[in-house]
Amino acid sequence: MMHEIVHTNLQGFSVAKLRSSNVELLMVPQLGGRIISLKNIKTGREWLWHQDRPDWLWTNRVGDNFGLSPQAGIDECIPTVAACTFKGRQLPDHGEVWYEAWDLDPVHLTEGVLTSKLHLSISPLKFTRSIRLVDAQTFLFQYEIENTGPEEEPFIWCIHPLKNIYEGDFLILPEEVTSLRLDGGIGVPITRGDVWAYPEPYPGIRLDLCQVPGTGTELCVKGFAGPLQQGFAAIENKHTGDRLEFSWDPTMVPYLGLWINRGLGGFHHVALEPCTGIPDSLAIAAQDWKTVKTIAVRSKMRWDLKVTIS
Repeated sequence: MMHEIVHTNLQGFSVAKLRSSNVELLMVPQLGGRIISLKNIKTGREWLWHQDRPDWLWTNRVGDNFGLSPQAGIDECIPTVAACTFKGRQLPDHGEVWYEAWDLDPVHLTEGVLTSKLHLSISPLKFTRSIRLVDAQTFLFQYEIENTGPEEEPFIWCIHPLKNIYEGDFLILPEEVTSLRLDGGIGVPITRGDVWAYPEPYPGIRLDLCQVPGTGTELCVKGFAGPLQQGFAAIENKHTGDRLEFSWDPTMVPYLGLWINRGLGGFHHVALEPCTGIPDSLAIAAQDWKTVKTIAVRSKMRWDLKVTIS
């Protein structure tokens, strides 16, 4: 299925637009391959969050604080999410690719596919992401990582998609998930490894009414589910019927991170984060929790993520 990619401009940045008759995706290669829009054209629902200011996009460099980045929409985290020291390497917050300028493969562009390849600047890894439409409402994200170093490499990959929260939005997770293993919080009396049992039974948590456990206040929390038998997570609006679903192979991507922010920094957003390892720190995941993927010397690993908007 061929879909034309249109190039446009926003705030001085080149934007690649991939769309069908039903859905639209906007990507800014210069800003770490950041995806700044996932829209249901039929209903007008914009799923991705950005700051409420006219100049909400800007460039970053290695060493910059991720909290002072645009944080808009979707960025990719690899080989860690939290800043840490691993194998003597100082790994930055949210990994090594979100601040880099990506190049789009010109041949794949003519085929309606957004493909970028880049070598990580610190870790001996090469990262590739391709995005295509497989039908009128589904984007297929295809990933590949290659170990170019002399020894095996543990890593964490995590997609980091900040989404808007609207009245009537419910979080939908597999029935096997009945609690989250927490990775700390801000202003919350919890520590890493605590468990948050859902305030409501399956099939969902109402996000627009969600509060951080035990506080009754508008703060934030990060937790994890898995290893999973089913690889999916969704947000569905009970008023409009709008639905965004992520689906993946849990043998390759065994975990799901969940970030809920109800007021930190004045922001309100949620992130469903399929990930290959937990918690956010590669050092802790590899050395303490033993919950990471490891790629052998001179080998490649591939996985997919489907993003369906209906």
